[in-house]
Amino acid sequence: MNDERRTIEAYVDRVERHLVASTAEKASIRAELFDHLDGAAEAGELEDALQRLGPPETTAASFARTRPASFGRRLAAAAIDNVPLIGITLAIFLMDIANGGGSFAAFPPWLAVEIGGACVGITWGCGVYQGIGLLYAVGVPLALLWSIVGLGLIESRTGATPGKRLLGLAVVTEAGLRIRARDAILRRTTFLLGPLAWLDWIPFLAGHSRRVLDYVARSRVISRTGR
Repeated sequence: MNDERRTIEAYVDRVERHLVASTAEKASIRAELFDHLDGAAEAGELEDALQRLGPPETTAASFARTRPASFGRRLAAAAIDNVPLIGITLAIFLMDIANGGGSFAAFPPWLAVEIGGACVGITWGCGVYQGIGLLYAVGVPLALLWSIVGLGLIESRTGATPGKRLLGLAVVTEAGLRIRARDAILRRTTFLLGPLAWLDWIPFLAGHSRRVLDYVARSRVISRTGR
């Protein structure tokens, strides 16, 4: 393998790492870009061609598709992805009824703990789930860890959570590229606000296609299909 071919393959590999697309789409983009650069190399213009294309991130952005995903499909994908948290909420609701409580089971659940007699949490909640025990103390934090960190890391590595992949959606940057892990996690932190997390969806009421934290994380959810 000569130096020019190694240069081309290294550049194309770096472009591909930024893309959020299906395997077939990536293969098509890779072939198109490789053919273009290979032709430039044969003409003795590889360096000029690479300069015109710019950094791999810029080239990847030129191939990106950013059709906004619909509210309904986003909500359906979120329901699939957050089955553990939904299941914990339902279990808390049923146990609260069995314990003769007030059947208060908001979704997402409030997250707060008592430390030294003081209530510690982002929102109120101590005493709301009395009698639930380990289900609340352990189950809720673990489910939130999955919803925030687990799904965030999956998005940053593959471009989509299981629910989004099933419904043909993907999470990308504003330029249409793969999102970084810290931003993927950031856009999910509203779960820590308990039921107030639904305020994150207010922009949809005004006809926008992004949540509040989508704007903060500079991300968007796009459709990878024609639906």
